[in-house]
Amino acid sequence: MAESTDPSPDDVIITLRPVAGGASTIEIDRLQDGSYRATHRAGLGSLELCRTDDLERLLRQLNEALISGTQSGYVAAVRNLHDSELVRSA
Repeated sequence: MAESTDPSPDDVIITLRPVAGGASTIEIDRLQDGSYRATHRAGLGSLELCRTDDLERLLRQLNEALISGTQSGYVAAVRNLHDSELVRSA
């Protein structure tokens, strides 16, 4: 049986935990169209933060937010990336 070369949308590349010991995570997965999706998961809920073709930029935004050390900083950084992606695509 041959393996598919296209990962499914729930094929998580990296899981980040903004707060040590916290139940909240940011997951980045690669979608079948080649773009990347960042999802904030907390408890039983999840919120898609953005989709982008620029994985490096997404990781840099998350790294900067990690330095701030706050969960809200993480979410805000990714949402800012999402907003700038919308402006670029318009």
